[in-house]
Amino acid sequence: MNDQLEPLLEAYRFIIEEDKNPASRPEFRRFITKRAAGASKIAEKSATKGGFSKLTAIHFKAKAKPYEQCKEHVPDKERNEFFKSKAEETYSKLKDLDSLSQEEFQKLMGELEVWGEVYIRSTKPDSIKLD
Repeated sequence: MNDQLEPLLEAYRFIIEEDKNPASRPEFRRFITKRAAGASKIAEKSATKGGFSKLTAIHFKAKAKPYEQCKEHVPDKERNEFFKSKAEETYSKLKDLDSLSQEEFQKLMGELEVWGEVYIRSTKPDSIKLD
């Protein structure tokens, strides 16, 4: 009898644990996916415009890799620490403005936005209603 109940108990434990961790909910993965798609769309449109829009294209294109890394870390127990450490690492690079080119600055700002918004969404999922 216990062998038959074990899969059910395991599923129950999974549901309870997922409820305690907002970042493991499907809505969180959807948040990352939607934000990544929006950034990609803006990057493409800005790149085709050229001129001053090139800065926007660089900024939004730089978000692709961090969003992918975020998706990979959704199941991790230490995901919030990872997101926060990446934000802090990126922020520390921004502090030395004199050494940055305009392109480096735009890339770092795009990355920082991803790490920050994903960290905040993960730790405070109800801080802003998006649907």
